[in-house]
Amino acid sequence: MAFQIPISARKKDLLLLLTEEFIRTVAPVSSSSLTRYQQVSSATIRNELKELEELGFLKRPHTASGCVPTSAAYRLYVNSLLANITVDTAEVRALAKTFNLLSSEISKLGTKSLDQLVSASGYMAFVTMPLNASFVVRSINLIETDVNQLMIMLVTDLGVLQSEPIKTDVPARKLMLGHLNERLTNLLRGRNLAAVRQDEIRVALEDFAALPVSIQTKLERFFGDIKPVSSRIVFSDAYRLLTQPEFYKLEHFRSMLDSVMDEESFLRKLEERKGIDLGAIIGDEFGTDELAEVSILFSNYRIGESSEGRVGVVGPTRLYYSKTLPLVLHVARAISQVIDQWRKDSNES
Repeated sequence: MAFQIPISARKKDLLLLLTEEFIRTVAPVSSSSLTRYQQVSSATIRNELKELEELGFLKRPHTASGCVPTSAAYRLYVNSLLANITVDTAEVRALAKTFNLLSSEISKLGTKSLDQLVSASGYMAFVTMPLNASFVVRSINLIETDVNQLMIMLVTDLGVLQSEPIKTDVPARKLMLGHLNERLTNLLRGRNLAAVRQDEIRVALEDFAALPVSIQTKLERFFGDIKPVSSRIVFSDAYRLLTQPEFYKLEHFRSMLDSVMDEESFLRKLEERKGIDLGAIIGDEFGTDELAEVSILFSNYRIGESSEGRVGVVGPTRLYYSKTLPLVLHVARAISQVIDQWRKDSNES
């Protein structure tokens, strides 16, 4: 966490008030506008703001204008919020229930969490998948969905994965699906999906004469497509950020977006803050001009006992921290809750 210059209680109160005022109005804040919050004269406030400016907490866009917060001010403001944020268990439970109703796969769970963050915050959102996340197979079933159509359904400890409908040249009832499901489930049950080899599937299907080669090929492709990837981060659409004054200039917006979506750099910044359950990276803390007006809020979600991912939002340094930090925390906790329930249900089945 960034080093903070010690300041008096009155200076801190003024700085927090000014920061909130700027977030709300998107306009430089004058000393006179703060007198309604403090029972001191405008001259006293003006002197305090001048000292805060000298300490690097404030800056003036123009000599005669009011003040705006710097990254140091936002850091102090965010730290004061983090010290008082608590988990609303009812909110987490409601989100988890919604996520569970809308998805049964971890990839879809990630998509739904992005949708929730974007719609509730108005900013860009992201979700990461840990590199060592494992999918343990519980069962696999080829299910007849129509006379000449079937679907592959794989049950794992991280939810249900299913294929698109597969057309067959012969009626699905003649494919001895019950025997095939038993064979594949016996082969795969209890194994990490990442460790399953394509040739194992191929050998298991070779002497299964009732299954057409086309179906065998699609089954092999299904396993190849759903294996966990080695690195993963998913961003929502960034167009919401174009409504923020900081990004009105298209050239500036593109430069910022290129820096944000540099996957290696983005993941490294998050990794540097490993162990922080709810946090923020603010403006100058990135160490690059392209991100000087950007903040990233993030929180962890659990996948089992040893793995975790991150979920969060990307917005201007002037984002609504007081509203968005709890939102990010609750979405992360809801994801963890859904995954815990999937694993519990899987172990009991």
